[in-house]
Amino acid sequence: MSQPAILVTGAAGALGHAVATGLQRRGFAVRGYDIRSTACTPDHHVGDLLDTQALTRAAQGMQAVVHLAGVPERDDFATRLVPNNIVGTANVLEVARRAGVERFIYASSCRVVGGLDWNGATIGLDAGLVPGDHYGVSKATGELLCRLSADRHAMTVIAARLGWFVRNRTEAAHMDGMTDTKRIYLSHRDAVAFFCKALTQPVPTGFHTVFVVSHNAGQPAFDPNPARQLLHFEPCDSWPEGSSWSDDVEFPSPIRSPSFAPDRGE
Repeated sequence: MSQPAILVTGAAGALGHAVATGLQRRGFAVRGYDIRSTACTPDHHVGDLLDTQALTRAAQGMQAVVHLAGVPERDDFATRLVPNNIVGTANVLEVARRAGVERFIYASSCRVVGGLDWNGATIGLDAGLVPGDHYGVSKATGELLCRLSADRHAMTVIAARLGWFVRNRTEAAHMDGMTDTKRIYLSHRDAVAFFCKALTQPVPTGFHTVFVVSHNAGQPAFDPNPARQLLHFEPCDSWPEGSSWSDDVEFPSPIRSPSFAPDRGE
């Protein structure tokens, strides 16, 4: 049985590169979409999230969308986060609906609960949406847009609240020097395994939310059971297992405001 054709937005970023490359190695036909070109997806469209015509062309013939694109960190709310993370997500959802896409996977963030204490008990979905900054607000709003599309148009949508996907050796050194942050670690290997499960496991029509972090010595900050129950996803890594960084492909860390709390990384 052939694998579905997948549109990966944000394919030129650190997470997008890992996911797109990993999916292709597993036999998926992957089309990339990003504001930059990338060699990791030979079938690649260049455009931004506000260009609905470019998005429409990219979505044609796709069975699923993995929406990773957006501003990945704190930034100006009105001019950067709202256009890219909120309006852009609404655009990708609408284009996917019109193209008849069967499954939509949204890269949310654990920072939709960034207003809670991550160093205490494991946080579950029953905590609701408790963002601790405007970036978290933008991702929480994206989840609400996903729910709206799933409910209104009978789409299958999975909101994946991702942990800290370490982009480069500088971030890895930062992680090495911390203790509690390791509970939110998401390895490259586990991230690819999750998206493979999210694309292939039978999932009921509707909106679904899961936390996605690595095994983390059996003490993850967020409840892994929803992803286990919905997708049979079993993460295997604990820091620093399951990740690698290349000198040939450098992914810089996003610019962070001076008030950025390092234990709120993604």
